[in-house]
Amino acid sequence: MGYIQDKVEKKHKRIRFNGFFYAIISSASFGFSPIFSIALITAGLSHFDILTYRWCVAALVLMIYAVIKGKTLKLLSFSEVWRVLLLSALRAITSITLLIGYANIASGIASTINFMYPVVVALCMMLFFGEKKSLPNILSILMSIAGVYLLAHGDGLFVEGGDPTLGLTCSIISAVSFAAYYIIMKRTKADKIEVVKFTTWIMMMSAVYFFICGFIFDGHITLVTDGLAWIYILGLGLWSTMVSNFTGVKAIRRIGPTLTSILGALQPLTAVILGVIFLDEHLGVKTIIGMVMILVSVTMVVLQKHDHQKQHQDVT
Repeated sequence: MGYIQDKVEKKHKRIRFNGFFYAIISSASFGFSPIFSIALITAGLSHFDILTYRWCVAALVLMIYAVIKGKTLKLLSFSEVWRVLLLSALRAITSITLLIGYANIASGIASTINFMYPVVVALCMMLFFGEKKSLPNILSILMSIAGVYLLAHGDGLFVEGGDPTLGLTCSIISAVSFAAYYIIMKRTKADKIEVVKFTTWIMMMSAVYFFICGFIFDGHITLVTDGLAWIYILGLGLWSTMVSNFTGVKAIRRIGPTLTSILGALQPLTAVILGVIFLDEHLGVKTIIGMVMILVSVTMVVLQKHDHQKQHQDVT
């Protein structure tokens, strides 16, 4: 009996260890997005070029994976179709606004502001969906607002040739649009659609949106022939998108959404470190304090949500 219990405990520990590992990889890999994106901007690609290639590469690899695993990608109803169209549009808005943020303010700051989407979710749920107001959530919202204020007035905000007002505004929009993506996905039960099928369609439709926008606004999508540019594209599409999404799902299944979300703080921290090393970005005292306030506020919201769900389960 003790032998069997030891085996079960070892298996449980291994699952949790793997979950932590997947969560760390998911967050850190997404933190590389600014480096790859800015490198492609420097190489002369437009925002629509970059995002078309990013989502095309990710969608193609996921489609191949689905075929190998024998998974169907067919949308089974009009309900699935409209949910995919709406949510992919929101994901596309998040992508383009965050990319504009990367291009106009320090990438670590843009990533940190985008990361506060759980706080935006908490605010929207209280304002528009009648969720009970709680002191921790209200404090988190106020703390995140104060954090953004410090980031906006810190000396680490500016990058050469950037428009800080545009960068800040777009970074905030990226957090709001991703919060809307999360809320609508939950409210419409789109998260119940099989995960590979759902993710493939979101990526594929995002690529279609940016391909169309490229022709509307730029007159074309640039044909990339440079080998180094393709390394950056593959890094963005595979490492920072495919690997990040795939390991994120695996992490949630092993350690749950709460711990996965908290470990998500490694995403902006990775972006900050890489920005300092490779992009010569500088962090002042106000900037560091603002980032810490946002990371703490997000953690508070995630833990509050976890406690609320646990209490609800205990009651039911």
